[in-house]
Amino acid sequence: MTIPTIEYRGYDLRAYSHQEFPLHRDPYAKGVRRFSSVGRIDSIHPSNVKPRRYGTVFAETDSANATDAIDLAMQYGKDIVEGKVQAKEL
Repeated sequence: MTIPTIEYRGYDLRAYSHQEFPLHRDPYAKGVRRFSSVGRIDSIHPSNVKPRRYGTVFAETDSANATDAIDLAMQYGKDIVEGKVQAKEL
């Protein structure tokens, strides 16, 4: 399994996606499947600082596939590093 990773302004950004099932998380329930993601931000330089994890916040739409969820998580991570978004860690 490959974990998407990019280097951005001295940090490693990683994103993980997972499928969320409708109606009480039942995988056999009828309905639209959507994807959620978690971004992880690590310092590239060795330090004692723990990596930070954030749940991606989808402002207007849910992701229809894993690739879109990962792309949104990467952009969200960039926004956190740049200070555009004040996010709450998981």
